[in-house]
Amino acid sequence: MRVYLAETMIRPDLQAHLFSEALLHNVRALKGLCRPGTKFCAVVKANAYGHGLAEVVNILRHAEVDFFAVASIYEAIHIAAIVREIPILILEPIYPAQAPDQVVAAARNGFHGVVTTVEAVDFIESVLSRGDDLLRVHVNVESGMGRCGADPEVAQHLIERIDKSTHTLLAGVFTHFATADEEDLSYAHNQLDRFRRFLTAHDLDRREGILRHAANSAATIKLPDAHFDMVRCGISLYGYYSRRMADPPVRLEPVMRLEAPIVQLKRIPAGHPVSYGCSFVPQRDTLTAMVSLGYADGYRRCFSNRACMRLGSHWAPVVGRVCMDQVLLDVTDVPDVKVGQHVTVIDNDHDSACGVYALADLADTICYEILTCVHAHVNRVVH
Repeated sequence: MRVYLAETMIRPDLQAHLFSEALLHNVRALKGLCRPGTKFCAVVKANAYGHGLAEVVNILRHAEVDFFAVASIYEAIHIAAIVREIPILILEPIYPAQAPDQVVAAARNGFHGVVTTVEAVDFIESVLSRGDDLLRVHVNVESGMGRCGADPEVAQHLIERIDKSTHTLLAGVFTHFATADEEDLSYAHNQLDRFRRFLTAHDLDRREGILRHAANSAATIKLPDAHFDMVRCGISLYGYYSRRMADPPVRLEPVMRLEAPIVQLKRIPAGHPVSYGCSFVPQRDTLTAMVSLGYADGYRRCFSNRACMRLGSHWAPVVGRVCMDQVLLDVTDVPDVKVGQHVTVIDNDHDSACGVYALADLADTICYEILTCVHAHVNRVVH
């Protein structure tokens, strides 16, 4: 008898199947778009875009990956015990109100940090002044994203301050695109020109020992001039284009399929309302299947009466409101349906009616949000 420990908070019956070969294929395909020698940074923030941070890092540690990128020091520490041989870039900028022990931990673990203000460098210097620790940092240059990058004039002073520092070493200079995933790339080209002019104006395009990087997933695929020394791939790593592409230059394979079990079958007579709000009233006698999953697991409430799930080669529509941890399907026309049978909630197929693109369209959102909503307590099964 298998014993489940409650403190793990993992539900073994909710299964996110991760397909290692699809993930590795995507790395190879994306690297194939780059010139030889271009470094590849795998962005694994947000629990590896909902796929499972530890699982994805364990698969990629033996691939041709040069960097991992995470959002926070917490994610970096989480994977540091798994992978020591590949450097980790923390994308959240260091700030003076940050806990000093986080800066110490970043330096001692060999993490790369991001700085956008002179005050942040002063803070690093003060925290590390009592020892011999050194923190490698990347300067985020504002080129049009309008988020957290340092304006070019500030970035110039920032680099000068780093060069005079004892405990802070310039390891990279980068920017981030705002519209590389759109069809009109004119704004992205303007950003690229601004970043290139900044590099040239300060001799950073020829400086040794630093990484120049700009390309996210979309720019890796669509803007080869933006590859520089390294590309940072997130959503494409997991098998998706930031937006659907009619004729993509590279084939990506979805990495995850989410499944959940049917825990009850119930016949609902015609005219009897279903679930909260009585939002669905069947016009015929209906066999419903209760699936053990809901919005608490990442399956959004806006899918109520709109989405469907797959049972083998058959489709079953979601009926009634999606509940916190339960969903009802109309399985009247599905043969041989059984309690305990797993249904496909999120398909690993770009064209599936319950694929990520289709669900994103229903939710009026982007594929990133559908993936990252998959809860951490879902069991990740690596194939």
